[in-house]
Formats: sequence, structure tokens, C-alpha cells
Amino acid sequence: MTHSSIPDHCRLIIEPAPLAGSWNMAVDEALLESAAENELCSLRWYRWDQPTISLGYFQKNETEEQNQTWKGLPRVRRLSGGGAILHHHELTYSFAIPASHPLSQFPPDLYLTIHQPVIDILATHDLQVAFRGVSFKAESEPFLCFGRGDERDLVYQGNKILGSAQRRRRGAIVQHGSLLLLTSEYAPHFPGLLNQYEQISLYQSQFLSRLAEEFSQAIAQAIQLPLESQKLTDEEFEQARQLEKEKYSRESWTSRKT
Repeated sequence: MTHSSIPDHCRLIIEPAPLAGSWNMAVDEALLESAAENELCSLRWYRWDQPTISLGYFQKNETEEQNQTWKGLPRVRRLSGGGAILHHHELTYSFAIPASHPLSQFPPDLYLTIHQPVIDILATHDLQVAFRGVSFKAESEPFLCFGRGDERDLVYQGNKILGSAQRRRRGAIVQHGSLLLLTSEYAPHFPGLLNQYEQISLYQSQFLSRLAEEFSQAIAQAIQLPLESQKLTDEEFEQARQLEKEKYSRESWTSRKT
């Protein structure tokens, strides 16, 4: 691959075990940097090793006293914008694409490009979801992302089950999103997709791995790039380690006021 050329493949990373929030966010930033600097395209699937709140980049870190239910839950600030997400019983993805790929020129289209294959694969499991189709914005936006409404959200019977957010850097984009599969006891007003279908027994590691594989193949067709299963490079691993240590695990980053 020559410099500034469209990548000839998309790297696929499926994390085998749940990971800490600070590490998940550090890796996503490392993948964005690889897209910006080295023209690498990456698709990553991961989970969280404990219920964790991720704050949007521009969002204030509201005090725990505002919701005693969340008291003691770890928090991490994302690189992307939007509302906070309570990561629990979900499957999370990140997709990093370099500036040389045509999709990077139309960031709103990237949501549709990734979300449509998710719709298609869920339908093969008799889980019918759809785009919300309309956006709504309250005068005071809810703290949690799943209380907000964007036309590109995926919903089932009006309940949001997938939302995504982006961050750009030197023309490259990282987009990550959460597929809410089961209702969390920490946010019971947002029903999980499998709860709504009364299929909660499906929520097992084998099913999640199968979904990640099937979503990945469908996304590869949508972006017209073959997949290659790979791990982080040594340089990316070291960069992520530094980002976790010096940024994402630090209270000064998490509680940054805007």
C-alpha cells in the first residue's frame, strides 16, 4: 500500500474477553491515530469488564449524587462526543478509517454504512430493528445517550438499541457505538433488545462472538474492503498503554470541565 492510497483491507480485531473502560478507550484512540498516520482501516469488537459510564468528550462529569444507582461505577471520558453511555450487557464496536477512504469525506453517511449491516444481520436472527428516521432534541439533553434521539439510531418499537458517535483527526475518523442487548439494572428504563424479544437466554459469549463475526462480514461488504484478522501492532499496544496510563485512567481527564 502506498502512502495516501485507499487501504486494501480492513483489519478485524475481536477482543476475546471483556476489558477495562480505560483500556478500551485508549485502544480506540490508538486505532484512530493509526488511521490518520498510517492509512490503516480497523474494525474492533469489544466488551467491558464491569458496568462503566463513558462520558462524551464535551460532557460535564455530573456528580454521582445525581444518581445514587451509579455510585461507585467506574467512569471514563471518550474521545467522541454525545451523551454518556452506561456500558453493561452490550456489544461495542469501533471503526477507524483513514482520510484516503471515500467514506471519510461524508461522516454522516458512515453511521448509515455501519448501522445498515447491523440491521440486516439482526434480521437473520429474527431480531427486527430499524433506523429511528427522525431526530429530536430536548431543551436540556438527557445525561445518557440512550435518552437522546438521532435519526440514525437503531430502534425497536421506539426504544434505542444502538447509538454511535465519531471523532475526526487529520481527516481520519473513528466511530464507535454500543448495541444494547440486555437491560441493565443501572438503567432499567432502557430495555435491551433481547429483553424486548424475550430472548435473554441468547446473551452468551458464543452468541456475542457469532454476532461480531457476522456483523464484520456484512460491514466488510458495505465498505468494499476484505477483512484480515489481526492484533494490535507493538507500536499501537505501546501507544494504547501510554494513553491509558497518562490520559484515560486519570481523574483529571475524566472530570475535565468544559
